[in-house]
Amino acid sequence: MLRTPYEILGVSENIKRNELRIPYREKIHQYKQGQISAEEYRLVCRAYETLTIDQKFDLYQKENNWVQDLPIDQYTPQQLAVEPDLLSVLKERFQNATLQEIDAQDSTTGHTTLYSAARSGNEEAVSYLTEQGAEADLLQRTKSTALHGASFYGHAGVIRLLLESGASYAVINCYSNVPEKEAANSAVKEIFEELKTSPFVQAAANNINWFKERKNGWGKHIDEEYYSQRQTLLHCASKKGYEDLVRLFVEKHSANLDITDNNLNSALHLAAYGGHCPIVDYLLKCGCNARLENRWGMIAEQEGRRHGDAMMKIFENIREQDMFEMARKGVDWWFRYHFGSNSPNANDKHGTSLLYHACRYGQPLVAKWLLEHGADIDAQLQENPKSTALHVAVFYGHVTTVELLLTHGANSNIKNQLRLAPLEEGRHSDVDESRWNKVRELVLRYRNNLTSMKSISVHVYDDESSDQEPFIKVELDVDQTQNHLRELLTAYHGTRIEVVHSILVDGFVVPGTVVSTGMRILPPPNHIPRGRKGFGVDDFADAIFLSPSVHY
Repeated sequence: MLRTPYEILGVSENIKRNELRIPYREKIHQYKQGQISAEEYRLVCRAYETLTIDQKFDLYQKENNWVQDLPIDQYTPQQLAVEPDLLSVLKERFQNATLQEIDAQDSTTGHTTLYSAARSGNEEAVSYLTEQGAEADLLQRTKSTALHGASFYGHAGVIRLLLESGASYAVINCYSNVPEKEAANSAVKEIFEELKTSPFVQAAANNINWFKERKNGWGKHIDEEYYSQRQTLLHCASKKGYEDLVRLFVEKHSANLDITDNNLNSALHLAAYGGHCPIVDYLLKCGCNARLENRWGMIAEQEGRRHGDAMMKIFENIREQDMFEMARKGVDWWFRYHFGSNSPNANDKHGTSLLYHACRYGQPLVAKWLLEHGADIDAQLQENPKSTALHVAVFYGHVTTVELLLTHGANSNIKNQLRLAPLEEGRHSDVDESRWNKVRELVLRYRNNLTSMKSISVHVYDDESSDQEPFIKVELDVDQTQNHLRELLTAYHGTRIEVVHSILVDGFVVPGTVVSTGMRILPPPNHIPRGRKGFGVDDFADAIFLSPSVHY
């Protein structure tokens, strides 16, 4: 004769349904101690579901029938998480799952997979789920968290795993209890006491005063990566939406914005996934890398898409910033992460280039980025006085910017509409004598170094054999740049060495594409692409693999 659910749980049929968790807890511990078999424990789980889930209980009351043997392929993730023997099935089920799928709540019980694993004391499942990024503080139907469940059911090992993964010990459920208050035994209480000394655990509980009181630090570096998930304090605060704590870590302790955790999530990923718009906005404006991809190939914006227009508008706003204003202010991170498909040679409505704006205001980091991404270093203003970036950097006495331009090959002899070279135009009234002398010294030294060389001889060979004459010999005078050399060469099919990494990572892309390194792929002016006629030959570039030389 089949046993009833009450008989399996060892209780009277008169027991109140809300009291069933006590005998269920006892059965769980009996199973963990090896006092009952896995088969019996599976029956316990089905019996408890039958008596506590309204739909199943009503069906049992009406038909005196209940499901004792459920095929594994019909298990929910929550049911898999309760039985340690089914961990491999759970892992297979979640092999390609997103964070949203991992954190999904059962439609009938309202429980997450992590809560179910924590309540049943399945440490391996808890460890696996937290390593995948499962959120420990999601509220269940009684406003309890996974930490409440583990505490009430007396699983000290699970308490440790949850606290180390970022569970908050301060969440209050509908019974007005924090998890520690529901501790079933002394072992659970001891774990709480021990881990409350951890900075990560305090951050998870949003205990900002704990950090403020420790003005000399707390014995760990701000970017320490904690426990198995390798998350920093900034990860923790961003994930949970603790804006004040995020600002404290960034502004007072200089937290690194772009460290990624075990799942390659940055703080921005976690804030976006959690729907914490103020933190996302703050991190973006602090210059975090919005293009990092996590283990699922998702950037933060994609993780935040589920939160609708408000979240998407934050990312749109940062991309739509005035690029000329960004150049003037020296916001170099904006160019690295949000420049998109814009041209580094873009001009504003007055014909002033991005590079000119950056050099006018002494922003060498932006200028360097623009130069590395193809900006014309000697471009002149489209309107009078047709000065170059070097003209304006010299005029305003921006020593570092002048040095940057010179080392990148800026021509110090170009004359503007007033027939003045950079040094000849003089200086702005705000530039003191000391700074002006440094600028003059830089420009003159650069000129003298080139003048002493008189000319530069460039020889191009078919191969590396030393006994052959070069097939091209070019003499460049001191006023010429590398662009003059490019113009003298007939055709080109080589690859710059810095592009090789991009090809390996991103593959071949169309010209103008910004690849993962932030580099815009722009072939040189004399590049002949496939399909174009050159030197009287149709599809000239089709010969690319027939020549041993990069030059035709």
